[in-house]
Amino acid sequence: MTAPSWTAIVPLRSLTEGKSRLTERSQNAGVLIEALAIDVLRACRACPGIDQVVVVSPDPAVHELARAEGCSTFEEPIAAGINQAIAAARDAYAPSSPVIAILGDAPCLTPEVLTAVLTQASQNAVSFVPDTAGTGSTMWCTQRAESVSHFGSHSRAHHRSSGAVELGPQSPLSNDSLLTWARARRDVDTKVDLWDALRIGAGAATSAAVRNVNTQSTQA
Repeated sequence: MTAPSWTAIVPLRSLTEGKSRLTERSQNAGVLIEALAIDVLRACRACPGIDQVVVVSPDPAVHELARAEGCSTFEEPIAAGINQAIAAARDAYAPSSPVIAILGDAPCLTPEVLTAVLTQASQNAVSFVPDTAGTGSTMWCTQRAESVSHFGSHSRAHHRSSGAVELGPQSPLSNDSLLTWARARRDVDTKVDLWDALRIGAGAATSAAVRNVNTQSTQA
């Protein structure tokens, strides 16, 4: 059986707003938000199981960044929430294809990690990856046309109650498997999250951005 080709949809509201718990300095927050997103997009683009990457956003700066990274873009509908934005982008780009929706703050993703996620996801109609905190989700995968994501507060519980299968390490566990899923689950909302991402192994853009921010803080 031929493995399905997936479309990755990455919702990004803004490169300058949000992540207030990540840094007190707003200009640094923007640098870090952009770096987190770049690492996610590059992991998607390099994953052999993903044949197109679509970034959905209302922000022209996000569209510019996405195109620079070789991704397609979709204008987020006015007043749409994250799940409505994902659904609209899916209708436009992949109405009948398998879709993986990935939040733009998971900088530890690699092509190999995404391949592991998609290998499990291909065995389920709808599935998701919980976040490190255990209440949210970093990814949602579907091969069913009528299904919808449930990102937002307590999304892990909402995804479960919708019938989505939770993805994760299989038994027997190995160190490689544990690290793969630690990378898949690690989103970044706080300074502690960022420290943990760097410990696990953040992507090149995030690592460089943190070094630059730290250098600026030392010189200030």
